[in-house]
Amino acid sequence: MQSPPPTFMQTSLHTRHEIAAASVHTAVLPVGAIEQHGRHLPVGTDTMLAEAFAAQLATRLDAYLLPALAITSSIEHRRAKGTVYLRADTLALVVRDIAESLQQSGFTRLVLANCHGGNWILKPTIRQLNRDLPGFRTVLLQPEIPSADYAAIFKHQAGDVHGGEFETSLMLHLYPDAVRQIPVPDAADQKFPPQAMLDYYDTTELTPEGHWGWPEDATAAKGQKAMALIVETSLKILQQIEDIAPGS
Repeated sequence: MQSPPPTFMQTSLHTRHEIAAASVHTAVLPVGAIEQHGRHLPVGTDTMLAEAFAAQLATRLDAYLLPALAITSSIEHRRAKGTVYLRADTLALVVRDIAESLQQSGFTRLVLANCHGGNWILKPTIRQLNRDLPGFRTVLLQPEIPSADYAAIFKHQAGDVHGGEFETSLMLHLYPDAVRQIPVPDAADQKFPPQAMLDYYDTTELTPEGHWGWPEDATAAKGQKAMALIVETSLKILQQIEDIAPGS
């Protein structure tokens, strides 16, 4: 059997000279959250998923894998004990500082591997950075799967917002020991308001258990298929960005 190609991914365990010698120009930043995920998933779920997502990207890109940005914009879960969050504008400033510091030391690209949907501020943040930092590109990647592939894996194509079939499947695949007993659904669990209501109410006011979706339909096999597609889709997005660049 042929051996896999060596990886030149760098991490915070490497020295400055090792990172320089590896000639890495891309840094990958996992962006998660510390927020409630119901009774069956830990508050660090989004950060754990972001770390796994970012590590696979950094390996494939021979990039510099940064430590996770764990405390982010989770105000919609503020009433749940254990949730810790930043204001959205604070998160935007933190990401800007990280991008500028990477540019100063010679990096030319920052990839944000974001696994928390509530970090909506990242989209306008990276759009601004891509105008403000000449010669430096900031890319936002999230767990995206083509709709046809998603429908082939998951039972629920809409309304599975938080701690449901999708996230629980990923956790069962990546961190099975961290998943507690999945709650048995009742009639109340099956009724969720429109996601836009999160602009007006906290999650714990909208869902009886804290999750928003159908974790009872999750499996590790679904999570394994989804994770592979997430990584491949993200790499295609990165390549598309580079292909469109002037002079490419």
